[in-house]
Amino acid sequence: MTIDLRPHRRFARTAIPAAGVILAVIISGFVLSGSAGWTAVEMDLLRQVNTVHTAPLDAVALGIDWLFSPSVGAVLVLLAAGSVLVVTRRRGAAIHFLLVVMIPTLGADVIKLLVHRARPDIPSLAHILLREPGGLSFPSGHSSFAACFLLGIVLVTAGHRWHPFVIGTTTVIVLATAASRVYLGVHYPSDVVASIVYSIAAVALVNAAWTLLLAHWSVRRSGLHAGPDYRGMSDARSDHGATPTACDRG
Repeated sequence: MTIDLRPHRRFARTAIPAAGVILAVIISGFVLSGSAGWTAVEMDLLRQVNTVHTAPLDAVALGIDWLFSPSVGAVLVLLAAGSVLVVTRRRGAAIHFLLVVMIPTLGADVIKLLVHRARPDIPSLAHILLREPGGLSFPSGHSSFAACFLLGIVLVTAGHRWHPFVIGTTTVIVLATAASRVYLGVHYPSDVVASIVYSIAAVALVNAAWTLLLAHWSVRRSGLHAGPDYRGMSDARSDHGATPTACDRG
C-alpha cells in the first residue's frame, strides 16, 4: 500500500513559512522589549496621536475596545460557531472555525508572557480614555483576537459569491481595531503590527494542520469502509484451497 504524501507536502509548504513568521515575531518582540530607544520613539508617536482626539473617534475606539474584549469576544466566538453549524449543518465546519480562532488567540497570550513587554506610559498622555489595569503589551490582544476571529470568518465563507465582500470588510475592521489600540494609547504601533502578522501566520498554520488532519481522517475512513483487500470470488476460494466447481471450470 502506497502512502499519499501530497497532503504532507501541502502542509509543509504552509506550516514551515508560518512557523518561521511566528518565530520572527517572537524574536522581534524580545528586541523591541529590550530597546529603550525604540520604545521612546514609539511613545513620542503615541503622544502625538493623543493630541488629535475627537468625540466621534473616541466613541468608535471605545466601542471596538468593548467589542473585542475577552468577555464579549468569547460570546462572539460562540455565536459565530453556532451560526456556522446552523448554516452549514456540519459540526466539522464549526469545530474548524473554533480551532482557527481560539488556538492562535491563546498563542498570542503565550507570546505576551514570553516577551513581557511593558505597556506604554498611559498616565503621561494628555487624553486618557482607557486606563489598562497593568498587563503586557506585545502583541496586542485585541488586535490578535480581532484578526483571528475575522480570518476564521473568511475561511468558513470561502467559495461563496460574497466572499470578496467579506474579505474587504474584515480587512477594514482589523485595521480599524489596530489603529484604535494606538489611538487609545494602550499599545505601541509595533505591538499591533506584530499582532496582525502573527495572527495571519498562526491561523494559516492551524488551518493547514486541520486540512492535514482531514486528509488522514478521510484515508482512514475509506480504509475502514473498503474492508480487506478483495480480489474476487474465485480468488477468495482459491486462497482457501477450495475445489473449483463445474461453473468455475467453465
